Amino acid sequence: MPASFMTLFPHALNVIEGMKIPIQTSADLSETATRFSSLGFDLIKNSHHFGCQLMKYLLPMTAHMNQETCHQLFLICQEGSDGLLSLAERNLLEYLGRFHRERLGELEFLKLFTESLPPQDWSVEYDDTKVILDLPSVRLIDISADVKHEIQNYGVVFAPRAGHHSNIAERVALYMRDQGLTRMAIVEQKCAEDIPLCVDGKRHYEGFDGQVKQYGKVLENLKGLTGYPPHLIAICQPGPLLMSTLILNPHLGKTFGSAGAPMHTDGERGYLTDFARMVGEDYIERLTALLGHTISDEHTGAGRESYDGRLQVLGFYFLGMDQHFRNFRNLLADLRHGNEEGAGRQKAFYQWYNYVHHSPIGFIRDTYKKIFVKNELVRGTFSIDGKTIGIKDYPGSVPIWALGGKKDEITPPLQATGHMELIDSVPSRDKLTLICDGGHMGLFRSNKVLKGYYSRIVEFILSHSDRGRR
Repeated sequence: MPASFMTLFPHALNVIEGMKIPIQTSADLSETATRFSSLGFDLIKNSHHFGCQLMKYLLPMTAHMNQETCHQLFLICQEGSDGLLSLAERNLLEYLGRFHRERLGELEFLKLFTESLPPQDWSVEYDDTKVILDLPSVRLIDISADVKHEIQNYGVVFAPRAGHHSNIAERVALYMRDQGLTRMAIVEQKCAEDIPLCVDGKRHYEGFDGQVKQYGKVLENLKGLTGYPPHLIAICQPGPLLMSTLILNPHLGKTFGSAGAPMHTDGERGYLTDFARMVGEDYIERLTALLGHTISDEHTGAGRESYDGRLQVLGFYFLGMDQHFRNFRNLLADLRHGNEEGAGRQKAFYQWYNYVHHSPIGFIRDTYKKIFVKNELVRGTFSIDGKTIGIKDYPGSVPIWALGGKKDEITPPLQATGHMELIDSVPSRDKLTLICDGGHMGLFRSNKVLKGYYSRIVEFILSHSDRGRR
């Protein structure tokens, strides 16, 4: 099972575990104090009620007052004292309850980093019959709507391999499906632990060549199911690989689009590209030699060299540190104040974010060198299975769209959309370029982005769909 990101820091985990002890003790003491306080107030109220009743009967005997006057005085005293006691009890119990809730919230916050994370999967229900293809490093899963389909083309969403589970792409896939792309499939990237070292008796090297071959099989299969080529949708990292697959197989794509993908890393300066080009191409060799590991024998991928997904996640934390600190501050506040809805969303996100997947080293090398250092697809030097291709080879018959985010620190907006200006073969009516206000994660999770931008993308795709019968 992939490790939690926090296992990178065993000493920090020990410290956090130690922090939980006094907080748990405080929570337990406040709970005990609440019970004793309630019991104490009940005893005081009962004693007070007994005293009032006794005074009610004795007062006429010791004072020169009639029965009615005594009764009115008794009511005044009882109501006043009952009100004071109730107010004191309510204030004390509210304080203790708030104190207890805050301590439990702090414990819940710390548990997010110390306890085992729930396994990640797609939230949409599916079984083995929905797994159309199970290839060495990817699975193709059908999530089509159970309706009469108006279009014949599948929409296929390719999820990224970036240290996390592929379900980062799910919200986009489901939204597009519900907006009319009813034939929908998703491509799940497997963790390196689940990618066999040998396939059909041959050593399987999982680099860009292997990915593109598998992408081609996915597209061939989807076209075979309906007789029509699918709409290709790349979420982040798969963008250049999916475009390469289309260039090599132009008959297998009806439209192509990418969101937050590093399509043109010369289009705009960004932290990842600046760093990669400053330290040089050989840096990835030193990094993987230092931080790579071999998948252990208990996994399907035993013997495969991989790059630790925890280190990828650590890099993403550094890139978005300010945002993560704001998220953690808001999460802690929501947990302390009992805002279960807001806290639930953030908890689910970080349970996903911290549940890491490892990547084959060959894939990491190719991504670093071919995309971030050399920008090979745009420069026309991208070599796939012995063939050299470039963006100039993009098929003019396939409409294209691209979405970037102004606040994207991983793939700045012109890295995600700048390639559109380099594709002269596609008529302007068949091109759609969009830049939203979101950051990288917002491109795939934000309701505002889904409604404001993916709705336009779906309209564009539907306008270029096949509606005839097979």
